[in-house]
Amino acid sequence: MKKTIASLLLALPFNIILAQSIKGTVEIDMKDGLINCSFQLNDIPPIKNYKILLNKGMNIKNFKDSDQAIVWYDGHYDGEMKGEALAYTLLDNEGKIKQLPSSFQVDYKGAFPVYFDSAEDYGPFDYKGIIAFNGKTLRAADQSKWYPVLYDVDSDKLVDKYRYEITIKVKNADNNSIFINGNAPQKTMAHQFTSAKPSTLLLFVGNYNFVSNEAGYILNLAADQKTVAAIFDNIDLIKAKLAKNLDSKFTDKIYIINHKAVNKRKPGSSWAFNDYPAFAFTDLDPAKLMDEKGQFTSEYIKFFGHELAHNYFGASMLSGKLSWFWLESFAEYLSFNVTEDAGFKDYLKEVLLRGAKYVENQNFIPLTEISEVAQINVSYRYVLAPLMLKCFEDTFGRDKTNHVLKSLLEYAKTQTLTLELFDKAVEASGIGATDFQKFKQQFIADKDFKQHIIAHIRKHYS
Repeated sequence: MKKTIASLLLALPFNIILAQSIKGTVEIDMKDGLINCSFQLNDIPPIKNYKILLNKGMNIKNFKDSDQAIVWYDGHYDGEMKGEALAYTLLDNEGKIKQLPSSFQVDYKGAFPVYFDSAEDYGPFDYKGIIAFNGKTLRAADQSKWYPVLYDVDSDKLVDKYRYEITIKVKNADNNSIFINGNAPQKTMAHQFTSAKPSTLLLFVGNYNFVSNEAGYILNLAADQKTVAAIFDNIDLIKAKLAKNLDSKFTDKIYIINHKAVNKRKPGSSWAFNDYPAFAFTDLDPAKLMDEKGQFTSEYIKFFGHELAHNYFGASMLSGKLSWFWLESFAEYLSFNVTEDAGFKDYLKEVLLRGAKYVENQNFIPLTEISEVAQINVSYRYVLAPLMLKCFEDTFGRDKTNHVLKSLLEYAKTQTLTLELFDKAVEASGIGATDFQKFKQQFIADKDFKQHIIAHIRKHYS
């Protein structure tokens, strides 16, 4: 009984973090790129050392307490940035940081450029954190902090999943549809969306149509029902492979969004991001997704394997100095397994060998010496570290590797992942301490760890 109570208490902080809710109204002007928001956050967890994050393009009108009294706040002058957002704290009447209340209201307005689809009208870049008006649609993901996100400084965790009751109103739009994560899209100019399940708030609004089947929805893509069914059949197969490896089923409908990038891109190129259970792609082409048999090509098997793996190694991993390792490297490693299990072993060999060649002339710091998040750069998180995890699987086997991953997922529910917790997960998997320490020294901690990884990959997959 004592053990059961202790386990419940250990899990309590995570459960509290998922309990907060948000209620309010969002008004969007599609022509001028304006967003006007009024939100009330309720059931806020008791975070001692906190920041309230809002996109740097948002101008706050005021904060109010539960009695509708205006609250002083800090961060409006010489404010601290975190990612795409400015960080704010509430102040008492003496100018001291006020304890985070269980409820508060914030009103603000943002103005963003509208990039119209022409040869000259592009921005220099596009990525998940951009609030993107492209003249036809608005895309605003959780990373953009278009809605207020809480940051627990001490545990280095974002509180960005909410139960919600949000009314979206749109003007200056034709054939308008509205989508917010966790709800089916609606063909309307205004709609109230509600969700009892906490979710990050991806917003996709504008002139587009959508199609659906039992497994989910596809937004803004010209595709017939046969094509839609084939896409979701392929996705279901990938979901089943991941669920089998990690003993955890998918329960959500999947939303696939096709959108236009706001930067100029090479013809045929595309990029995508995951805001589970939604997946957004630029310039998605159904003809390139599948072969003549209606099966995903090897590239898209791997691609969706990575993105769907974020159902497990998702936003909750963005904590601590190794956050990119936990978030992206493990998702990429799982995409290797999905690709292999789907029968594309030769293609996987090409991917692994190409990755080894790609990082050959780059410099990296061993994971044990990482002191800042930025040290795990794009090449590190998407190429080298996944190759490291493949070396781990080759050394200790798929079953034990999956056991380690499942342990890490449990740890991540209540705490920031660390290499110490990785060691603990390895021990729990049954891998011998001596064998693991030998691997760790060679592939994780050694100053020549990159060369050891490359040598292993070339030996096993050439």
